[in-house]
Amino acid sequence: MCQRMREVFAVPQRILLLCLLHFCTCAAAETVDPKTLMSIVKNFEKQLGNMGQYAVAFRVEKHRCLKGSDYPSKELLTKVKEKLQSNEVYVSDDLIAAKRNGNEHSEFRLKNHLKNILKDEDECVGFFTVNSPCLKTCLAESGPYSVKDSLVLLEKYVGIKAFAFKKIWQHDKEEEVVKRLKEIANDLPYYQCERNKAKCDCL
Repeated sequence: MCQRMREVFAVPQRILLLCLLHFCTCAAAETVDPKTLMSIVKNFEKQLGNMGQYAVAFRVEKHRCLKGSDYPSKELLTKVKEKLQSNEVYVSDDLIAAKRNGNEHSEFRLKNHLKNILKDEDECVGFFTVNSPCLKTCLAESGPYSVKDSLVLLEKYVGIKAFAFKKIWQHDKEEEVVKRLKEIANDLPYYQCERNKAKCDCL
């Protein structure tokens, strides 16, 4: 027993901290199923993948995030795509979506509509953006286009929640992006969802 305790405390603090962070964000009582999240992301990408940088936030019944899901439907995504092609923000009670518009990044354009998605608690809310939010603008401490408040708001949601992206923005470094995200909202589960994988990876 003593030997085992010595082995545990011999683990470098940095590794132990990373494990604790992972536990806090991805091992809660109820979290999104990584395979189901990957399936949802792929459905978005099938219809919106040629739109470039876009972001979506959605709310579905809890069970649709826990085991298998055909969300969103092709019919729904056709409506979303039409709005995005017109450079408008798609807004409904359970789905919002936007592309970048000049200095307004796609994540920022969802900011004023996010409460629509969060009004019904104890369901499942997901926020997906193709590229991770950029450090200089979206994840800035303050500024006209910061999405810090959106992350904090999503973190407070009572129910299953997830913030996901496909790839790290090319001008940023992964470790810096993940560090900043967890500085803003440490209890919000973060995932990277790449098409060539069977599931989304918790960060």
